[in-house]
Amino acid sequence: MKDVTTIGGRLKEILFVKGVSAAELSRRVCVERGYMSKLLNNKIKTPHKNMLQIADALDISYEWLMTGVERTGVHERDYNVEGIVGDKLINVGFFDTNMPIAKSDKLVYHDESINIVSTKKLGTGNYLFHAGDDIFELYRVDNFIDLTWYPHAPNKNYIPIGKVITKIHKEHINDKKLKLVKG
Repeated sequence: MKDVTTIGGRLKEILFVKGVSAAELSRRVCVERGYMSKLLNNKIKTPHKNMLQIADALDISYEWLMTGVERTGVHERDYNVEGIVGDKLINVGFFDTNMPIAKSDKLVYHDESINIVSTKKLGTGNYLFHAGDDIFELYRVDNFIDLTWYPHAPNKNYIPIGKVITKIHKEHINDKKLKLVKG
């Protein structure tokens, strides 16, 4: 996890979690890459210009981006992590972090990684499905005429979990940040 005590650190962390490059964020908010680089490396002492647009583009709180604190107090740290136990998708632990995760997103533990899954986004990308005692990951390709699933279409008994926004592999998570309930 990056140092989230600075604006640049918080920005780097949320870019990592959302799977967005600095270049992509620069395009989204119409700023120069050099300006974005200065923000990420804390070269601008008190940035205010474009910070509201950056927070909006990343779907995060402006207050958290600027201060690391929400208006209502310190940003929530513990996010429930879901996983398969038996044949049900239930809470299996929590992820301790300083980064904001949208309320419409789920954290799903699968294949030794935490998947941050959006229940609102659609379109081309990886999707997680739950069926029986397993989680399946399928890739969806949208084009003008139809959509195609790889390696196969979801079966009728597949229950959609959501679109994978990002995947954090276990080796990139400090064990103190991820607590799984022993069952």
